[in-house]
Amino acid sequence: MRILVVDDSALYRKILTDAASSALGTEAVAVSNGESALKKLESEKFDLVLLDVFMDGMNGPQVLEKIKVLYPKLAVIMVSGATGRDAEITINCLSNGAIDFIPKPVGSSFEMVAETLKADISKAVSLARLPSSTTASSSIIEAPRAPEPTPYLKPKRLQPPAFPELLLIGVSTGGPLALSKIFPILSAKIPVPILIVQHMPAGFTKSLAMQLDRSSDLTISEAMEGDIATPGHTLIAPGGFHMEVQRNAVGKFQVHLTSAPLVHSCRPSVDVLFNSAAKCNLQGAIAVILTGMGSDGADGVASLRAACSSWCIAQDAATSTVYGMPKAIVQRDLHDEILPLHEIAPRINKLFRI
Repeated sequence: MRILVVDDSALYRKILTDAASSALGTEAVAVSNGESALKKLESEKFDLVLLDVFMDGMNGPQVLEKIKVLYPKLAVIMVSGATGRDAEITINCLSNGAIDFIPKPVGSSFEMVAETLKADISKAVSLARLPSSTTASSSIIEAPRAPEPTPYLKPKRLQPPAFPELLLIGVSTGGPLALSKIFPILSAKIPVPILIVQHMPAGFTKSLAMQLDRSSDLTISEAMEGDIATPGHTLIAPGGFHMEVQRNAVGKFQVHLTSAPLVHSCRPSVDVLFNSAAKCNLQGAIAVILTGMGSDGADGVASLRAACSSWCIAQDAATSTVYGMPKAIVQRDLHDEILPLHEIAPRINKLFRI
C-alpha cells in the first residue's frame, strides 16, 4: 500500500510518514502542500492519502474536493486538530467524501505523539485495505467472523410497534455522511426523542450536532448530563462519554453520561445506549444501525427485541461506507428491514405515520 502524506508542518510530515511506514506492507511519501499533492497524484499511484486540514495555499478541504473529482476511488483520511474550527471543517470533509479522520494528538513529548499517531494510522491503513473502501457509495465487506451468541428473543413482529417511544440510531465510520443524508429529510413532527451514538472522539461531536442542526427541521444538539429527551429533539452522545437513557421520577426520558470502560473499543458505545433503553419499560422503539466498522449495536438491538416491541432498520451493504455494524445485525437476524441510505429517512417518517 502506498500512502501520500500531505502536511505543511515538517514535524508532522515526519511523524506521519514514520508512523505510516511502520505498518506492514506500506510505503509512505510526503509532500508539504496541496498543489504538490495533486502533482504527485498525477504521476504516481497511491492507495491512501493522509490529508492535513489546515495548510498554506490550497487547504485540506480544497484538495479533497479536487481528489474526489479526479480520483473518486482514492481513499482520503483527514488529519485534524481538535479545536472548534478544525472539528467543524473536519466534519464537513467527512460529509464530502473523506472516509475517516485522525485527530492530531496533544502530547508532552515527540515519542508520545508518534505512538498515538502510529496506532491511529494502523487503524486507518486497515480501513483503506478493506475492499471497495474508496467511496462513500461503495460497500466495504469485513472479513467473515463467527456470529456472536444471541440471547432469547421474542419472535419478530410482522408489523412495526404501534406506539414507539424512542428512535435510536447507531453509526460509526461514514456516519457524518450518512446522517447528513438522513436528517434533512426527517420530519420535525417525529413525536419521540431521537438519540444517536456516533463513534467519534471528544471535540468533534459538538461540531457534528451543529452541522446537522443547520440542515434539519429538527433540533439537534450534543447531549449534556441530565438532559431531558423530548419529542422531536435529537441528542448526540458526546465523544469520550457513554450515553445512557433512563426514566426519571416523573416518567420523562433523561440522559446520563458516564466514563465507564470502553465497549467494543469505543466510548460512546451503541450497545450502552440501546441496553439502557431496553431497561426503560418501553411500549416500543425504532432502532437504526448505519454504516460502521465492527459489531457495536448488535447486542443492544437484541436487548431491545427481548424487552419490548421494537423494529430495526439496517443500512444495506451497497450504500455503507463500511458494512460492519449493519452486517452484524443481519448475521444475527436482528433486522426487520434492510434499506439503502436514501430510503431510510422516508421509512422512518412512515413508521411514525408522518
